[in-house]
Amino acid sequence: MNKKKRKAKYLLIPALFLTAGAIFAALFLPGYFIRSGVNAELGTVSAVPTAYYSGPSEAVVRNASRQLTEEQRLSLIYGEWESTISPATPAERTLSEFEAVHLPFPIVSEYQQWYTWNAASYKAVDTTFETYAAVFWKCTFTRYDGKESLVYFITEGGTLLDPEKLPEELIQ
Repeated sequence: MNKKKRKAKYLLIPALFLTAGAIFAALFLPGYFIRSGVNAELGTVSAVPTAYYSGPSEAVVRNASRQLTEEQRLSLIYGEWESTISPATPAERTLSEFEAVHLPFPIVSEYQQWYTWNAASYKAVDTTFETYAAVFWKCTFTRYDGKESLVYFITEGGTLLDPEKLPEELIQ
């Protein structure tokens, strides 16, 4: 019996050491790895990927743009605010092409003399935060013979724009 008890003691002692080692590792190793990872990254600065800066959402831009006065919209369009001009999508504008062409304009009585019309929408977006946008239209009327055309720029609020203040590529 003594041999069996001795043999059991010899097996029990290593099993106890293995169990104590596993408990020690389970309690202290995660904290050690976390602390070493934090210390490794604590003093370093790295560039943030551009995917993290998605910019303002369409809802934010639409809400902020509604709060602009007509004068502020004109400042955006004319470039008095730093802005970029690009074509507007149908979701960004509030008027259809037909509604834009038929906004109140001094040549209403002359509409009958023009054969066809075309309207293109543009938006001016501030370059700082890309939060404010102003939509305007380039409306082109062409006579029936195609020799003469009338081009004017108008905001969605019905304000006529001065073509001399607009970028050259829009006027052509």
